[in-house]
Amino acid sequence: MKTITIKPILTNIEIDKREGDYFPVSHYQTIIKYDTDVYGINDSGDKILLLKFRKNVIPEDLCIKAYNALEKHAQKRNYNRGAASGKLNIKRLPAYARTIKARQSFRAYYVDKKGSRKKDHISNMAQSNIAGYYDKPDRNLFSKDSKRQPPKCRTTQFTAEQVDKWRDTVPLLVAADRVFKSLVPEAYKRQLARASRTPAFRIAKTAFSTITLNYNWRTACHKDKGDYSEGFGNLIVLEKGKCVEGADNYAGGYLGFPKWGVAVDVRQGDFLAMDVHQWHCNTEIEKDKNGGANYGRLSVVCYLREGMIKCE
Repeated sequence: MKTITIKPILTNIEIDKREGDYFPVSHYQTIIKYDTDVYGINDSGDKILLLKFRKNVIPEDLCIKAYNALEKHAQKRNYNRGAASGKLNIKRLPAYARTIKARQSFRAYYVDKKGSRKKDHISNMAQSNIAGYYDKPDRNLFSKDSKRQPPKCRTTQFTAEQVDKWRDTVPLLVAADRVFKSLVPEAYKRQLARASRTPAFRIAKTAFSTITLNYNWRTACHKDKGDYSEGFGNLIVLEKGKCVEGADNYAGGYLGFPKWGVAVDVRQGDFLAMDVHQWHCNTEIEKDKNGGANYGRLSVVCYLREGMIKCE
């Protein structure tokens, strides 16, 4: 196992201005493909953990089973991912929202086909969805005439309705939990203790409450929001080319930390523990050198929602 310590290649001012931007592979001075721990030297001169990467630590059978369970749900279109979806592009918004009334860098308020101005805002389209549990109520349950408000925390629709598929997914998350525990024990201990306080909103007996699924989606420069601030991020990748007979492989899709000039090539079976509160994004995802467009990269981000504690 290799350990490297790096200094930033962009200042805080420079990277803060790049929120919502995309960074090509050429931006990164270091590409991690084998077992490596990476530390950074921050502005105070302190050494901080950026990531720990391990190859082939997640069993293949769990990956295949989870991919087939999650593929369709992961491909559903989502319009609320903010900066991670990039700078607002009208062409990447749904047809029902082409009349924009207020525009921000990453979000827009719109008028629907009936001429009603909507209170919710939207972002560029992303194939990105969640499963597990969530620390915000289902807005579809709100009623102006009801004095009762929906629960503050809830089971996501996929987990509640796709019971068999969720059951096929959980063993993968349990495996990720074990690697998390071994690689970043102090952060794991804090996160597990926090998750244990809300057992109704905990995935099995892991330190996770929620997973985010991204399918063939290149994220723009962003920081994760809503996850437990004293925990640590966990990323697994599932590949259609290894899970579905006749499917193709893909190239790229590195997970990059543009401030630090380092990116990681996470493939199926690998595990990445990462500081999701650092600016991060993906390089382009494309067909590999052998051609073929029937490829799929499904990333699974495992974490604990910070707000779950209010439902203790």
